[in-house]
Amino acid sequence: MTVPKVAITRHAVIPGTPEEVFRFIAAEDVLPKVLTGYGPLPAVVRTSDRTGPWDRPGSARRIHLADGSTVREQVTDHDGSNFFAYRVWEFGNPILRGLADDARGEWTFAAAPGGTQVSWTYTFTAKNSLAAVPLSGIARWLWRGYMDVCLDNAVRIMGEKASRS
Repeated sequence: MTVPKVAITRHAVIPGTPEEVFRFIAAEDVLPKVLTGYGPLPAVVRTSDRTGPWDRPGSARRIHLADGSTVREQVTDHDGSNFFAYRVWEFGNPILRGLADDARGEWTFAAAPGGTQVSWTYTFTAKNSLAAVPLSGIARWLWRGYMDVCLDNAVRIMGEKASRS
């Protein structure tokens, strides 16, 4: 039996070279700066239990959210400043924990006019076919907005850095 997956992909052109944008996105302190919340989805307030840099497969951390919940995150793949992927699990939110086993995030970075073309795909693995229905709604309406806010924040912050240079 195939496990249902729910995927959302978002794109943005972020000011800077692929190396600069990758370093920003993979920085230890970036999550509270860019994952500022969307609707009922809480902001990231901090990370803890970090086991290594975010450009090394196997490195993991715990993410703490504004609602008091946490999730675990671990780098699974990395290709220089071109690509990285990570797994998210141990969802602290009871609704998400009831609908999804885990999720996979994938980021790609490529030079483009005006900066770096970034593609971010987030794929939830539903608990079962029944859970995939509400999970799909959450992903398509709420998670998409959460991702867009993150990318908008990255564009703004990197644009401010570029204008100061």
